[in-house]
Amino acid sequence: MPPFPSRLVDTTCVVSYFSSFPVKNCEYDALPTIQKALQSTIYSCTTPGTKAQRKAEYRHTNPAGNLFGLCFSLCEADRLGYAVQFIEFLCIVDDVMEDLPFKEACTEHDFLREALSDGNYQDEYEGVGPIGKSRRFLRDIRTELVKENDPSSLMLLETLDMSLEHRDSLDVEFLTLEDYIPYRKMNFDYEFVCQLLRWAMKIPMRLSPEEELLVRKYEHSIGVIVGLTNDYFSWEMERIQATDRLRNAVAVLIKEHSIPESQAKVMLKDYIMMEEKKVLELMHEFESNKEDFEQTTRYLSALELFAAGYSFWCSTCPRYHRIQKEEDFK
Repeated sequence: MPPFPSRLVDTTCVVSYFSSFPVKNCEYDALPTIQKALQSTIYSCTTPGTKAQRKAEYRHTNPAGNLFGLCFSLCEADRLGYAVQFIEFLCIVDDVMEDLPFKEACTEHDFLREALSDGNYQDEYEGVGPIGKSRRFLRDIRTELVKENDPSSLMLLETLDMSLEHRDSLDVEFLTLEDYIPYRKMNFDYEFVCQLLRWAMKIPMRLSPEEELLVRKYEHSIGVIVGLTNDYFSWEMERIQATDRLRNAVAVLIKEHSIPESQAKVMLKDYIMMEEKKVLELMHEFESNKEDFEQTTRYLSALELFAAGYSFWCSTCPRYHRIQKEEDFK
């Protein structure tokens, strides 16, 4: 099925949006599909009245636009719901894991991964608590996709398994932004997001070597942009969280350059804008290629729209601009 129709978003009235990328939103037609997928995920992975469910619901109270309508406007209509379910599942897991000590979070990620294996089994913790419920949800969605007998779906599930294995798996203090960026992309589940975008657009999971070479450069820059944009806007929320591991580029820059946080945020913003210029140069390089790579062009456009939509959502969402206190979620 073709994607839902999308419209350009007027970003000029949002002062906090600093990206140069245009934003599109498909929620005007896709909202019923998005809401159905969101509801099934939130109520499958959380318990009514709990902190986990309240945080999930609060994430989707942005009057400026729905997260998924803004980020996945080029996904095929019949796969958009799955894209919503996978990403919301990961968001819920992230919210839960950040409240756990490091070693316990690693153990819980391993517990989730069992749902993606052929030998997973029922046990007393299946369906109990947000992680147990999330594991059952993941097992059910895996069963659905395996039944399709589509090689691309199996590749997608393999990438998700690797993402769960490596996310939040380093208990180190990053001293430079250069060292931090690979971790930031990994903890954003970025490799999985790229594969999910290809899968949801019905684009080959592996392109020709020539195409993949350029695409990988493009994916890297987009990953840097979305990961650091999240850090830029989430800093005010994260800096007051009780955690044994603060992972944010603002904190890294403060330590790396011995500067105040206000200056670190300016430096981070400049870095993001510099990475956007690289993306535009890469797109120009690709468009100047004489080969006709229609599917790859669509994918690169989708990546740019993903970055733009995510940046716009981060710059407007209540989650980062009307910060809730811990007692608000009890």
